[in-house]
Amino acid sequence: MNVTTSQMKQLYFDPIILDVFMVLCNLVLGELIGLVGLAANVITIIIFCKNGIQDSVDVTLTALAVSDMGSLITTQFWNVIVNPWTLTVRFPFETFEVVTLVSFFPHGYFVKVSGLITSFAAFERCLCVVLPMKVKNIISCRNSLFINVMIFILALSDIATPYYFLYFGWVFSPERNSTILRVITKDNFATPISYSYFYSDVFVPYFTFTVLISCTIVIAVSLKRNAKWRSSVSMEKTDKAAKKATLKELKVVRMLTVVSVIFIVCLIPLSVTTTAVALVNDLSILGPYFNVARLCYCVSFLTETVSSSMNPFVYFKMSSKYKKGFFQLFSRCH
Repeated sequence: MNVTTSQMKQLYFDPIILDVFMVLCNLVLGELIGLVGLAANVITIIIFCKNGIQDSVDVTLTALAVSDMGSLITTQFWNVIVNPWTLTVRFPFETFEVVTLVSFFPHGYFVKVSGLITSFAAFERCLCVVLPMKVKNIISCRNSLFINVMIFILALSDIATPYYFLYFGWVFSPERNSTILRVITKDNFATPISYSYFYSDVFVPYFTFTVLISCTIVIAVSLKRNAKWRSSVSMEKTDKAAKKATLKELKVVRMLTVVSVIFIVCLIPLSVTTTAVALVNDLSILGPYFNVARLCYCVSFLTETVSSSMNPFVYFKMSSKYKKGFFQLFSRCH
């Protein structure tokens, strides 16, 4: 049986499938995982602050927890407002337009920050493996704090263009016969917005992936080479303190490698979706297949929520220092 193009579009536009998918991904799984992730990241920040920032890794992981919290908060707001039930409510504003400025763009900002911080952590560990004797002079706690703060500041360029050309305004709606809050665009906004979209949603994610994958490969090769060297050295000739420091460094490297892999896997759906939207006009907000893009965004937001929520559990599993701080924190609560 042949299926025409219009029939294919109707198949893709099934509103029941879209509603069920949005409820399951966003309102059920997304909210539950997000709430757990928010609590876990708050606990992470408290643990690092109570233990004291002892090295550059603590600074970076604290900054990562802050950005993950921002990502989760904006996602939670999106999940509550953009669902089949609230979309039927006539708020005094255009839901998708207002939520885009209030939640979607800030969410993208925090995701980019998390990716760049994760990349910096991977690069830092890569230096520790490749240049173990010099890295302490290159990246100190103060330098790490400066770099992480600069990541937060420079990443604002990700949302500077949209917020310059798009703003809120009260507009009369003939359909509602009332004035509602909508997003108003400045003149000649299309070209700058398209460049901004390419930079923030295409270039930055793939740049982040490239750094993470490259650093992970370099770390793996270096660790394998170092393991062969250590096995060739007799136990008597090996300094115990040096061995202990090396094992500690290996644990940190493995933990951050797991964090990097989780980030890459969980952010692939969003990167694929944004790339497809950039290349296929029919997937844009005014295109006939926009609902397909919405389904993909639902999955992307869910995997992003998983990524932002998983890190504290990785720390608990792989860091004895974090686990000790966790039990000390909750032992004081009793």
